[in-house]
Amino acid sequence: MEFWIYVLLFSLPSLVEYARDPVAGPLAPDLMAGAGEALRGLDCEAISHVTARERYPGRVTAPPPRGDLLDRQAVVCRARLMPPGVRRARDEAILGDLRRSSEEMAGLVAGLADPLRERTWLVEVYYPDPQVAAKVQFATKNALLEQGVRVTDRAPTLAAGDVEVLGRIDPQRAWPLACTRYVATDSLGAGDALMGVALRDRRATILNVGYCADGDWRWLR
Repeated sequence: MEFWIYVLLFSLPSLVEYARDPVAGPLAPDLMAGAGEALRGLDCEAISHVTARERYPGRVTAPPPRGDLLDRQAVVCRARLMPPGVRRARDEAILGDLRRSSEEMAGLVAGLADPLRERTWLVEVYYPDPQVAAKVQFATKNALLEQGVRVTDRAPTLAAGDVEVLGRIDPQRAWPLACTRYVATDSLGAGDALMGVALRDRRATILNVGYCADGDWRWLR
């Protein structure tokens, strides 16, 4: 009996804190009721408790020195730069799923066999909206770094004539041709590889990914 009393006393603070959790706790539905419209105007991400304390010192409560029974996480929300409904539906779908899709695409590159995986990777994104393309590129680079892939901010370059020709054809054909030209012009060296992200079908909301190495282009998805 004394053992179970000790266990209860030890876990009680954790249980109370869990009950008050505004996201995962049993009181969460009541706290979040009616907040749907407000939440649509926020971009939220779940991060580890350690990362939250590093980013926001003094604003995230430290766990007890002896630990507890909770798997602690934090949810960080920021107001969207553009309110819901302003972007195209396709752009909203791409950006709304960007964290998961960027990690998934980075995983395809991180899963390549050595020595290809050990190269320095450049990232290029082909998307109709330049602002969305920049967000996709940033998220993809971060996802690659998190998975231990060496990444550079260097961008491959092409001659003006190459850009003009490639701009007239669809991505399905443009990427292999661009890959050949990148290597021919020494824009991609022997120790480099290029990860290309593209929307092969303008009606789709799934980003496709491939890579260029040694003048050879291959689609991964």
